[in-house]
Amino acid sequence: MSVRPPNLNKLQAGRQTGLNVLDYEIMEERAAVLGEAGRALEKALCDLKAHEAETDRGKADPVRECLLQNAADRAWALFIQFELCGLSSQSNLVKRYGIPGEVLARVGVRRSPR
Repeated sequence: MSVRPPNLNKLQAGRQTGLNVLDYEIMEERAAVLGEAGRALEKALCDLKAHEAETDRGKADPVRECLLQNAADRAWALFIQFELCGLSSQSNLVKRYGIPGEVLARVGVRRSPR
């Protein structure tokens, strides 16, 4: 009885198909875009907090409204990207980024063109 050694070239070729490489690159791109969306939300929330620290909250403030809507738009973009990555529990994102309820109330609301 003879025993042949395994053909390592055949095993490695099966793992590195074009489809596997493409799948890896797609996952890599999704992760990068998810990270960008998270950083954009963090920046929008920081801008909003900085503005609130500088101004009086009792008056109607168009700058604050714009910053609030921007933060809501960034949160919405993050939620969409999160779902595109196959993840579904947005409550973890709300906790992780500390998204205020006022921002969450505006998620998905579109501004009217002026």
